[in-house]
Amino acid sequence: MRKWLLVAVLVLWHGGAWGASSPQSGPGVVVVLAGGGAKGFAHLAVLRRLERDGVRISRLVGTSMGAVIGGLYASGMSTDDIERVMGGLDPAKVALDQIDRLELPLRAREYQRQYPIDLEFGIRDGQLSFARGVSDGQRFLALLQQLTAHLPPHVNFDQLRIPFRAVATRYRDGELTVFREGPLHLAIRASMAAPGVFAPVEVNGETYVDGGLVANLPIEVALQEGASVVVASYLGQQEEGHEPAAGNALAVANRMLDILIRQNERRNLALLREQDLLVQPQLKEVGFTDFRRAPEIVAMGEQAIRQQEERFIRLARQWSGSLHSGQVAPAFDGREIVIEQVRVTGTTHTQEGFVSAEFRALKGQTFSTSAVARVIDRLYTSGHFERVSYSLEQIKDGRYALVVDVQEKPYGPHYFKTSLGFSAERGGINQFAVGMGYRRPWLNASGLELAVDAQAGTQTELGVKLYQPLQPGLGIQTHVRYQSTLWPVYPPADLPAHGQDKLAYALLSNRSAGMDLAQDWGRGAVLRVGWVARQLDYQLDTASTVGVPLQDGSIYSLTLDQQRVRYAGWRLQWLVDKLDSVSFPEHGHYVNAVAEHALTGAEVRSHAFNARWAYPYRTHVLNLGLNLGHIQAQSGCVGCRSASALYLGGFQNMGAYRMGQLVGDRLVHAYMTYMYRWSDGGLLRQKTFLGAVAEAGDVWFAGQAHATRYSGTLFVAVDSKIGDIYVGLARGTGGMTNAFVQLGRRFGW
Repeated sequence: MRKWLLVAVLVLWHGGAWGASSPQSGPGVVVVLAGGGAKGFAHLAVLRRLERDGVRISRLVGTSMGAVIGGLYASGMSTDDIERVMGGLDPAKVALDQIDRLELPLRAREYQRQYPIDLEFGIRDGQLSFARGVSDGQRFLALLQQLTAHLPPHVNFDQLRIPFRAVATRYRDGELTVFREGPLHLAIRASMAAPGVFAPVEVNGETYVDGGLVANLPIEVALQEGASVVVASYLGQQEEGHEPAAGNALAVANRMLDILIRQNERRNLALLREQDLLVQPQLKEVGFTDFRRAPEIVAMGEQAIRQQEERFIRLARQWSGSLHSGQVAPAFDGREIVIEQVRVTGTTHTQEGFVSAEFRALKGQTFSTSAVARVIDRLYTSGHFERVSYSLEQIKDGRYALVVDVQEKPYGPHYFKTSLGFSAERGGINQFAVGMGYRRPWLNASGLELAVDAQAGTQTELGVKLYQPLQPGLGIQTHVRYQSTLWPVYPPADLPAHGQDKLAYALLSNRSAGMDLAQDWGRGAVLRVGWVARQLDYQLDTASTVGVPLQDGSIYSLTLDQQRVRYAGWRLQWLVDKLDSVSFPEHGHYVNAVAEHALTGAEVRSHAFNARWAYPYRTHVLNLGLNLGHIQAQSGCVGCRSASALYLGGFQNMGAYRMGQLVGDRLVHAYMTYMYRWSDGGLLRQKTFLGAVAEAGDVWFAGQAHATRYSGTLFVAVDSKIGDIYVGLARGTGGMTNAFVQLGRRFGW
């Protein structure tokens, strides 16, 4: 996966297309800025030197990252500001649209717990479809729009401070397109729409992808613009004496892509004339995503310039003069802009009212790019849209309409996600499960959503939910659910020499139906009050009474009655989820308090409290957890293992004991987990941890004697895009030991 993403990123930052453009008059110095990702910071050194020497730039022509640098500079940003803003980017978050968990609505965070695989697909027009890129490019587009908000929505690029040209590839026929007018942020975004990485960009009914595919160094465009002198900032590297290995299909595909890019670069390099100037910094050690190395990369560009000092001096003597300083009319006349209306375009499956409601607080307020950007990001993280942008339309003096244009995900409105899980422990049961979730939002105008969840394996699940919003933050959820788990049955853990021997297997099943009224408290908390009806079954594959021989020759009798518990009553839940990760959080907290009281059927009262706190310090993380549980059930089985029992055992759940080995109706459990972040996982953020867990607690039946148990675990774990992966060794009270491995979705009851 990491290698695949690297290939994709290579495509992104190389960028390009080849075709014809209409010639323009206006001889002078035309600066050509190549694609190359973070390597493009070297362009700033060229622009600074030309600016310092007073060289009058006639045109700026850019591809991919070159279009980003060139377009922002042409719009009026200084090189210092460009370096500060772009160098401070988080490539994973801004460039690849990776959404931090805390940016998601709470229902999406719960969904993520259930389906940790970071892949969503859908059905549209009867066909299976996927996202058009690893990234929608929304956040980078929003950043570009914010940085160019002082320009009109449609601007002639000749009227910018420096005339500018952005090079993109027309998707329909692969022809090179030169953007000379329009929304500047869209032109830049189109130029860097690497296939498979960034979603294509639609402009005036046409679809565009990265311009670097066939014109990564668009010298031909500069000549067609009438350049007297071309200053080309080239980021490519020569591979003399190096023969890349063709070890696998990915390596071959990567090499073929690189060959195509190098060919179009060489074709353009061959067009350079004697009077033209080529700047080629040595950037072999710079990665395409090394944005935090901006000052270092700029310095490399300065070094390349010093190697051609005399030529830069001659250029300054011949072409000195003031910058073009275009006459573009500003987007605003300097007065405060009041948003009087909000209009929404582009909605098909989603509802215009949903989008408008997000901007309701801005109506009647003074326009602020940062405030609008926050709302747009909130809309994007809702999960319904591929792109959200805006423009201002004047309706009367000093008052404007905010026009919000949305582009829905191309693979909806039927959305699917998958999950998988595998767990094995020494002497315990090997568990596995595969699952699929289906979501169909916007079944009515107010946002009715259908959810179907299915899972097969040692844990089986089938559930149907309907969620109906009543107003922002308030909704009603109904559900019908069946869940069953194959569970090993163990004798009491404190029996000498027999605490880890399985006696039987039990099938625990939970059938439920209910309805909740849910009130959100911000994006990270919810209060649910409702009604639930349950049927709990505990079915064994052996006799109801089992004799366990002890070391002294005696027999310990254990009752394993099959049971059915039915009840209906009220349910209350307070949930706060502000953790940055489901399984291995580095900051935030989590609280889940649930109470159920039966009003009919079996006399059941259950209370559960689960909490977790995460504290980071550099590469070290400390997690503290507390779990409390209490069940009072009158079901005809007093003191035996029951359908309504509480369980301990497994990773971070008294790891020295097998999953479900400790059973009772009273539970107290506390743990402290230390984690050292060994690797941050790069762009994929698949962090690797080395850690240790210290635990104390017990679970017991009312009236039984009990004592605090202890457990310690050493583990290595990966917080991956398919769920948590960990391997651990544990030892606990009485010499209990366990070894376990887990992949994907966690198992539990």
